[in-house]
Amino acid sequence: MPRLITLSRAARLVGVKRGVLQKKIQEGELHTFEGEIILTELLQAYPQTRVEDTTMLERVEQIMEQAVNKVIQVPHHATDASTLAARVLGLGQELAKARHEARRYARLIEELKKKFREFSPDGDNTQAQAFSKLADWFRQALNATEAADNGIDEIIAKEAFLRVMAAQVRILPSGHEFFIEGSDSILEAGLRGGLALDYGCSNGNCGQCKARLVSGQVRKVAPHDYVLTEVEKELGYILTCSNTAVTDVALEADEALGSNDIPAQEIDIRVKKIEQPDQHVLIVNAKTPRTRRLRFLAGQYLALVVDGLPAQDCSIASCPCDDMNLQFHIPVIPGNPFVEQLAGNTRPNDVITINGPQGDFTLDEDSPRSLLFIACNAGFAPVKSLIEHAMALDSAEEIYLLWITTPNNTHYQGNLCRSWDDALDNFHYAALQTDSEAAVTGLLPEALAAIDGLDNFDCYACVPSPLLDPLQSTLQRLGLPPSQLHMEPVR
Repeated sequence: MPRLITLSRAARLVGVKRGVLQKKIQEGELHTFEGEIILTELLQAYPQTRVEDTTMLERVEQIMEQAVNKVIQVPHHATDASTLAARVLGLGQELAKARHEARRYARLIEELKKKFREFSPDGDNTQAQAFSKLADWFRQALNATEAADNGIDEIIAKEAFLRVMAAQVRILPSGHEFFIEGSDSILEAGLRGGLALDYGCSNGNCGQCKARLVSGQVRKVAPHDYVLTEVEKELGYILTCSNTAVTDVALEADEALGSNDIPAQEIDIRVKKIEQPDQHVLIVNAKTPRTRRLRFLAGQYLALVVDGLPAQDCSIASCPCDDMNLQFHIPVIPGNPFVEQLAGNTRPNDVITINGPQGDFTLDEDSPRSLLFIACNAGFAPVKSLIEHAMALDSAEEIYLLWITTPNNTHYQGNLCRSWDDALDNFHYAALQTDSEAAVTGLLPEALAAIDGLDNFDCYACVPSPLLDPLQSTLQRLGLPPSQLHMEPVR
């Protein structure tokens, strides 16, 4: 039985995006067995992966440093040592089993060698020649196996380091995966990893984050008032908001796989800060109550009610991975009472009522294609949310952002975009300006000339409503398939 490794751990091991490995699987360069990659094939595809490659070791050092800092700053996290010990114990048990199987196969091979010598017929007849060819094939196959295994011990050792420092969680039936470092709860790590796991209060009261442990070991890291029934306990149910993974685990858990899976919510949030980076946009930062966080998908929007005024739809500019801290980029429309109330009379700690979320401008998480984002003016808001979500998923091979502004508008969070460009090898940012809204689509042919094949991309664009049709026509003319274009008007 070949040694297998999950896609997520393989990507982390060789230092590439999961999308890169998915592409190799589609092209037949790598093969999978029950959703996992054959380790020897991974080593052949990435022969540079050796112990001398310090990328993984540096990552382990960072994880260890973060864990130490947590222990120093928060004393009750000192029990992390028991989590590490349990992971080491689990690896030891696997090693003992692997050694037992290796000895069994070694004995079988030696017996086969003896039988070849024992049953080898004399003479130069057809039977003897056939038997001789079989024996030669057997020897060559053994030699080829030994050659293929050259270096496999090193990559297994590297994988063992990663398994000790970070447990992997696999969600069933979707097959989505994420890692847990330190003593973060399963729910916290899942949200940070870009998954839309089902939950309610996130502090152990409602039981909505209930999931069934299929395999592996978990540890309770936070108390909860919700009481699991004896039947649920026997079936292996846990609360993901109150448990962490000790070893690699598999869980049966509900996920939001589309906008229809997100429940309607009405929450009173409090304003933290309101900024006006230029004359055409307000940035509102707000916070939900700890016990009523907002569940939403990146790219969706909410209806906001301020001081009893009619509700106004506003795109969410923040990432679902930080569900307590919300951000909105609101276009400034002269004479709009909603905007005037926010700009002139709303203060920190004032209450805003939100209803929603709504909208289908969401990421196709199962697509292996690279990502192209196009934003015009305050259309950057939902695009920002999508980009941060894509970064959390860490699956796109390449990410391009074109942010286009019209007269008197600015790239009001350009520093953030440049920081992404500087920090991430696969992120590319272009800040563009036009002298009129009608000229926006005219910039695209030159701006996209550096991209090799738009048919390899999923495109997400948020532009003013009058530009939606011209944008679609231009992108299709440049080679983007219609099914790979997702558009949203600026709200």
